[in-house]
Amino acid sequence: MNKFLLFLSFYLLLSTNIVPQNNDPIVKPEFREYRFGITALSSLGWLTPLQQKIYSRGKIGLGFGWGFNVEKNFNPNTSFRTGFSISTFKAGLNYFDDNLSLNHRTYYVLDAQEEFVNWSSDTPPPDGDLYQLINRKYNIKYFNIPFILKLKTNEIGYFTYYGEFGASIGFKTKALVEDDIIALDSNLLSLDNFGNSSTKKDIDIKEGTKTIRLGLSLGAGAEYNLSGNTSLFFQLNWNYFLLDQLKSADNENFLRKETSEGSGVFESVGAKSIPGTIVLSFGVLF
Repeated sequence: MNKFLLFLSFYLLLSTNIVPQNNDPIVKPEFREYRFGITALSSLGWLTPLQQKIYSRGKIGLGFGWGFNVEKNFNPNTSFRTGFSISTFKAGLNYFDDNLSLNHRTYYVLDAQEEFVNWSSDTPPPDGDLYQLINRKYNIKYFNIPFILKLKTNEIGYFTYYGEFGASIGFKTKALVEDDIIALDSNLLSLDNFGNSSTKKDIDIKEGTKTIRLGLSLGAGAEYNLSGNTSLFFQLNWNYFLLDQLKSADNENFLRKETSEGSGVFESVGAKSIPGTIVLSFGVLF
């Protein structure tokens, strides 16, 4: 019995010395078919007008959001990521830029509740307050679903590095604008009758923006293993959207321009612009 206790003590002492005394043993992650995660994100957004002799890119906007991730692992190095996120896209567009050779003046009308008034083409301004639009900042909220292929390295120390690419679809849930405008007399549309410039905030623009956006996404990031299958992650993505964010001229009900200065004849405005974002995300996978 004494020999057995002596042998057991020697074995435990040897086993203890194999593991460093100042560190807990590393618990390596096991392969799981599915992983889940929560994420927070911030983004820089911009709008690129296609008619760059008429319109110009406005200020870059800062948006925020959050989401839930689901990863389907095919093997330790390849997975498919989906889930959902709720994010805000912010960006500006200049509707009147003195530096552009083909700029024109864009007008709209608001009613007493500061809502946009439908304005039929080839008609004078409808009843309400008439304004010239100088520049506009968009604030649009989307519900997004990603479809992403994720390619990962083996764990290096505590880190796993990855690249990813794929697509996403977004559904608009809310759209507001902040406009820099000049008040006008609805009967006198000449420069001599411009009022003082001002800003109108939080005007509902749902009808002036498209409901769905489709985008391509390219990104890279890293996971830091905390223990087992629990990891912190951070990543940077560039998103390029394939569809114009704004309604086409044929479907635009509010914005108008004169066919020629002083003519009193108005036509639809189509400021076709493609959105883009750079998104920084971080969160937890488990």
